[in-house]
Formats: sequence, structure tokens, C-alpha cells
Amino acid sequence: MNTIEKLDRAMVKNDSLVCVGLDPDWSKMPDEYTRDVSPEHREERIYNFLTTVVDITGKDVCSYKVQKAFFDLYPEGHSLLRNIIQYIHHKYSEVPVFVDCKIGDIDNTMEAYGSLIFDDLNADGVVLNPYMGEDVLRIVKDRPEKAGIVLVKTSNESSVQDLKAFDGRRMWEHVLDATVNEWNTSKNLIPVLSSLAEYSEKPRLNIPNDVPILLAGYGAQGGDASNITDFLNNQKRGVFINSSRKILYPYSAEDVNWRDNVALEVKRMKAEINKHRDE
Repeated sequence: MNTIEKLDRAMVKNDSLVCVGLDPDWSKMPDEYTRDVSPEHREERIYNFLTTVVDITGKDVCSYKVQKAFFDLYPEGHSLLRNIIQYIHHKYSEVPVFVDCKIGDIDNTMEAYGSLIFDDLNADGVVLNPYMGEDVLRIVKDRPEKAGIVLVKTSNESSVQDLKAFDGRRMWEHVLDATVNEWNTSKNLIPVLSSLAEYSEKPRLNIPNDVPILLAGYGAQGGDASNITDFLNNQKRGVFINSSRKILYPYSAEDVNWRDNVALEVKRMKAEINKHRDE
């Protein structure tokens, strides 16, 4: 089973379009993990925190996305990241794990990234920056069982993706067209679109039914699920929404009931999406 199939099955099994971002921010983690900890034991505490979050959310999500930068801060961060992915694969084998490091370089450099992310970390997919062209996508073209999440239209205001090209289309529209109609020969690319953007027509009209979409901008960035129907395929799925801070840290660090808050937030997000999904 390839990653796209795995993602779709998780959507069905857990009745969820929620992707939880596992971004370990030491300054926001519960006091029970960060209090009186020497630097050499931080990775152990982060592992315990994140695996607890995974156990709280595992039956209410369709995927996880791990932001590599937060792990790279620590001397043993790479091993920590590998162990988190391994834990999810062991406990929730139906749920894919994507590594977010927004890579995009020439062919030999990308192959090094591919070996790191797929062969060593055993991730199910990776976030790719396509602005250096088709070379960037080769690591997933050569690994059709994996997935590439392609940056198309992100939610940050300073993006240059709205610049117009020679034919009047915006840059991100060219990238979307290439992603779904030209580059996706292995049927394993996932475009990123912003829930905060204004579209001239429903984005799904220009995206094949079997191509999933990652919807960015939910939660702390200001987006919600009210326009989810613009991205759904004809099975009322085919899109998943990431939330990191809003699910990981909906509490004060000293709150001893933080687990309950995480559980409430992931279930609230799932219910909100499903409500709009069924409209």
C-alpha cells in the first residue's frame, strides 16, 4: 500500500481529515516534562511528550506532520525524529507520517535528502519546495510508494506566489497546474493550498479527484474549516488540514490536565471539519 492509499484509508477508518503537526516547542511543553531537566535529557522528555500526544490523538487523525527544524535543535534530534516516526508506525500503522523540511535542490542533493528521509527515517512523505524545478520531485518519482507534498499556495502573507507570470496567471497557479497535470506521473504528489486565500473558482475543479490536498493556515494562523467543501473530492474527503500549536499547546504549561485539553481540541477540530464537510 502506497502513502496516498494509506492516507485515504486513514481518512475513512478514523472518519477524520485532521493532520496533527508534531512540533516540539520546549517553551510551551507542560511543566511536568520540562521542570528540572538537564540538557542531556531533553530529547527523552520530548519523546515522552510527543508519544503521549500521539496516543491521545491517534484514533482521531488521518496523518501526522513532523517539523524537522524543531528536532534539529537538539544534539540527538535526528534519532529522536526517527524514534517518533517509528513509534507512530508501530502503534498506528494505518496513519502516515510526513516530514516537513521544505526541501528543494538539484538532483544529487535531493537524492541525499531522499536517503535521509525515506531510507533512514522511513517517513511516508516529505514537504517539497518545487521552485528549482522538476529535479526536486525526482526523489518521490523514483519512490512511488512515498509521497511528495508540494508547496503551491501557502498562507504566509510575505509569499511571492501571487506574482503574475507572462500569461497573467499567478505563479502558484502555474505550479499547481504543473504539479497535478505534468509532474505527477507517479500519482504521489499532494499540493499545498491555503485556506486563507481567495480563489476565483473552487480549487477542486482544477485538481483530479484522486489527488489529495493539504490545506494550510488552520488554527493559529487564522484559518478555519468553513470552506472545506471547495477542496473535497466526490467522496467528501481528499483533503486534510494540519494543525500544530492549536492541538499541541491548548493549555498553560502548569496545567496538570493538559492531556484532557489536547483530547478536547483534536476532537473539536475533527467535529468542526466533519460538520462543514457534510453541508
